[in-house]
Amino acid sequence: MPSPILLIDYNFDWVLRDRYLNPRTRAGFLTLEEVVSICGDLGAEGLELMHPYWEDCTALQLKRMAAEAGLPLVCYIFHSDLIVPSDSRREAAERTFRLLDRTAEMGARLAMIVPGTVKPEVPLAEQRSWLEEGLAACAAHAQSIGITLVAENIDYPPVQPLMGRGSDCADIARRIGSPAFRLIFDTAAPLFVHESPLAALSEMAPYLAHVHLKNARPLERGEPAGRFLDSTRGCRFQGTSLRDGVVDLEPLLAELQRLDYDGCLSIEYQGEADPREVLRRDIAYVQRLLG
Repeated sequence: MPSPILLIDYNFDWVLRDRYLNPRTRAGFLTLEEVVSICGDLGAEGLELMHPYWEDCTALQLKRMAAEAGLPLVCYIFHSDLIVPSDSRREAAERTFRLLDRTAEMGARLAMIVPGTVKPEVPLAEQRSWLEEGLAACAAHAQSIGITLVAENIDYPPVQPLMGRGSDCADIARRIGSPAFRLIFDTAAPLFVHESPLAALSEMAPYLAHVHLKNARPLERGEPAGRFLDSTRGCRFQGTSLRDGVVDLEPLLAELQRLDYDGCLSIEYQGEADPREVLRRDIAYVQRLLG
């Protein structure tokens, strides 16, 4: 049976009228409530929601809203800084516990954490130890309430030094050693650390619980763009539709099938075109690749 295809509300950030997360060069035109309804209309089979958009809503309100759109809530995404020394760790863990409880209350089974901000004045090895201790405590809490804590190979620069590469993520998961802490493979994140996506997937495979399908293309020198991200070597990329970027998704999906991956495939779009049109094409494209 093909993996369910999900959509993330963040796909629409560039066109949100308010409560958007990224700076933009033009005004948006959609509300968050419209976004959820559109995801249902596009034929998605589930939904991921980001906490910064919805922190003023109760978990029950979010559960009802998703149900009205005909979409199960699969994953709730939040940032919580666990890269902190021992005297701040209890406060950081308790803040994360509350977000995990909220995830469970809305009926999602996965809680994705963006787990902190690297501190430039502290050695990375020490920060890695802080992060692993924090994640282990949060994984224990997640297990106690029946959900799974997940983190991805991430292109977000403040976390990238610790979890940017597939091997970094796999090492952390191995040392935590909890069935309630697993990994999300992001198909485009390897571009930003100049890593092969297939190599990253291979490293992360033993701990894989979720997949974000994303693509990007390099920008030409001087090419204007409102939304972009730089790699660790200064190469500038912009998000694209899944079939228009430099990541070849077909062998990645084939490898997931070979691995008997039975989780979801969540489409993530970070370009500047109208996401309603891009995502409609992306869903059809993934369905074709899945056969």
